[in-house]
Amino acid sequence: MGDFKPNPGSFLPLLEMQRKRSFVPAEAASASPLAILEILNCQKHAALPLFDLQTRTNMAPARYGEFLKSLRDAGYIQIDGDAADQIVHLTTQGSEVVRLARPA
Repeated sequence: MGDFKPNPGSFLPLLEMQRKRSFVPAEAASASPLAILEILNCQKHAALPLFDLQTRTNMAPARYGEFLKSLRDAGYIQIDGDAADQIVHLTTQGSEVVRLARPA
């Protein structure tokens, strides 16, 4: 194994393969609980209807639901209203998280 020599021109296919492995879809790159908090923080009343927020996050429904649950359990958001008309509100704690997460 110590005398292994790659074939001429074999480096480019290796780089291409590594690039494909490291490619992260846009949704996955920006999909995070903090992204949800940032979107809410940018709203006039720090609140959005549940489905509008999901549209703005561009997240898959399952991942969006997991993130909302974790944010609600942590006290960073509050969800009010009936099932079809639920509104997601950023709490004071959530605003503080967004403020602390911003670069100085």
